[in-house]
Amino acid sequence: MEKMRYMLSLFIFALKEEIKIPVNTLFRYVYIYSVSIDYLQDLSNSKEEVIIDKNIGIGDYSILHEALQSLNETRMINMIDAVNIESTESLQDYIQGLLSTERVKHDLNNITYFVGIVSNYSEDVILSIFYNEPNVLYATNRNENVIKLTNNKLYDLLKKFEIIANNECGKDLDRYDVFTTWIDFVFEEYLQGKGIE
Repeated sequence: MEKMRYMLSLFIFALKEEIKIPVNTLFRYVYIYSVSIDYLQDLSNSKEEVIIDKNIGIGDYSILHEALQSLNETRMINMIDAVNIESTESLQDYIQGLLSTERVKHDLNNITYFVGIVSNYSEDVILSIFYNEPNVLYATNRNENVIKLTNNKLYDLLKKFEIIANNECGKDLDRYDVFTTWIDFVFEEYLQGKGIE
């Protein structure tokens, strides 16, 4: 749970400009980040397992919920209502104090950059991205509730896309460009599904 508490703290810190943070959206950010970071940092050997709840569409629900409750109990966040939270000065001070270590600085930079990308999309699009994420599709099609990231299907999909794009364009695309192109593709599919041009 400490790993999730740490990760949630960094995400909430990165979202500090938000007056209220929807809990399920926060959890979806954490899940999408967890499965995409292997590709974004070129880590092809993740051994993580992620528990998903197909009904509410978030990753590691019970662990994330416990970590969120722990942050609430230590007054690092305030629960505005049953579905929204806000950051407190305690959390801001806590993260500021940790920024003297390189690992925290590195993790926060990655998360802040990631949040900058995905926060441009609406909650409906984030939910669509979650449900179109290849690991979730594979698990739900097989009626499984455990995603094994030792065979991270998003990593494989993004690697294939990167190779095709680089061969066709004659460029070396940045990994974040490849990732955002996948998100844009899901976004376009979402708009088409809604009948929006």
